[in-house]
Amino acid sequence: MMDDVTAQLADEFDLDDPVEILAILPDQFHEQFLSEYDSAVASARRPDQYRQLHYMLRLWRLRAAAYSDPGFESRLESARAGSGDRTPIEQVVPDWDSRLVSAR
Repeated sequence: MMDDVTAQLADEFDLDDPVEILAILPDQFHEQFLSEYDSAVASARRPDQYRQLHYMLRLWRLRAAAYSDPGFESRLESARAGSGDRTPIEQVVPDWDSRLVSAR
């Protein structure tokens, strides 16, 4: 009768866990993260907004990974200055031109 039951670890590691995000996020971004997190949690009380909490956590996890990379600041400065290694958006998003036309 229990053949269809699967077990899940109680302490399964979740990359989108806010504690995990704060652990790798540089200190200067903690206040912004916590502010956005509080807002997302408040909104998530409404069923139609629940997924937005997950989306916000996923974005901050990706930001935390980028922000904590030792070369992030120098790459950001290079990008703002228009120098350094860049990949054109057309190479990253193959249908970029059609998306751009659709957005207009």
